[in-house]
Amino acid sequence: MDHIAFIMDGNGRWAENHRKTRQQGHEIGSSNVYNIFLSCIDLGIHTATFFAMSSENMSRSKEETEYISTLLDNSIKQHLDDLLANDVKFRVIGDLSHLPDSIRETVQHAEQVTSRFHKYELNIAYNYGGQWDIVNSIKTMLEKKIEITTSNISKYLATGSDYPDLIVRTGGYKRLSNFMLWQAAYSELIFLETLWPDFTKEHMRDIFFDYKLIKRKFGKVD
Repeated sequence: MDHIAFIMDGNGRWAENHRKTRQQGHEIGSSNVYNIFLSCIDLGIHTATFFAMSSENMSRSKEETEYISTLLDNSIKQHLDDLLANDVKFRVIGDLSHLPDSIRETVQHAEQVTSRFHKYELNIAYNYGGQWDIVNSIKTMLEKKIEITTSNISKYLATGSDYPDLIVRTGGYKRLSNFMLWQAAYSELIFLETLWPDFTKEHMRDIFFDYKLIKRKFGKVD
């Protein structure tokens, strides 16, 4: 497996179950991202993408969306030295125009100083939607006067032509929720009842070894 992606669902329900605030649920969920990314590294997975905030989530209260953007800022600052030490290329994919200038500067700095690395890749999808991604790709091609083909659409997506081998969604719902719609064409999908803050390295290892048993055909026959 080269690329795994996570739809991190369940922070709010976890908070409700534990009599915590939604902000506390998001804080615990945010702290779990890097733990799981380290598990991916331990398992030899090159790229991990975490769906932190969808385009549709931006319609939530200003207080909640601003708090999640602050968590993004704090997490980058907290882990940047580790990313540099582990040769991790870091990116935030999505429409970042709504972020405060200071947080955009944090993102841009982290992306710049890690851009030379290729050993591992960590993507955070923030204010991201699969429909937005496809439309943005096509707009870019039209601006550059490039022929619209499936391969070119892939090239100009936020992730480029790097598609996830496996998409894992926690929280019990069985849908993609506008995440990587183009890239997920032949991704394997796993849906778990486990809420994201309760997702552990043990879950990650079980998923990894279950995936290794899958024979992927990409529409072909044996």
